[in-house]
Amino acid sequence: MNDTTALVDLRNRLVDEIITKHPLPAPVERALRTVRRDLHLPGLDPADAYTNRAVTIKDNPNGPLALSCASVPSTVAMMLAQLEPQPGDHILEIGAGTGYNAALLAELVGHEGQVTTIDIDPGVTLHARQALNRTGYEHVRVMERDGLEGAPEHAPYARMIATVGLWDIPGPEEFDAVLIN
Repeated sequence: MNDTTALVDLRNRLVDEIITKHPLPAPVERALRTVRRDLHLPGLDPADAYTNRAVTIKDNPNGPLALSCASVPSTVAMMLAQLEPQPGDHILEIGAGTGYNAALLAELVGHEGQVTTIDIDPGVTLHARQALNRTGYEHVRVMERDGLEGAPEHAPYARMIATVGLWDIPGPEEFDAVLIN
């Protein structure tokens, strides 16, 4: 399925399904209707890309949980609504995943803003970089490193989001030196 109209319909149906259960701020809804999730999930049938479910992109050979996945779209939408990114914001995302969330963030902060996404896994950062390039979000910064290190060379950040499994959430004093100039 490559028909543009059909893809737009699939994307809009998914967003409509999300907003009937969880009303969203207009900018988040607009971003969800704009960014193509299917292009961040190559090899997956587009009809499956536009279902409200997580998609594993990298299995974990040592454990029950995936190393990386595309999160459930309704969860992504709620996280973005709670984050409240504004045009011009500089955002740090920990957990690059497929690059889809970074693309949504780029839509929300606009050309005046900046999105930096980091991930500890080189395969995940490569996937995110390629997907962001393929979808027109070359300006999103993708970095390979541990999320706890942040990306202080691109600080300060107006907002930060973790799209990864967290074992512990460090207090602000632990992040101040890393994330804020």
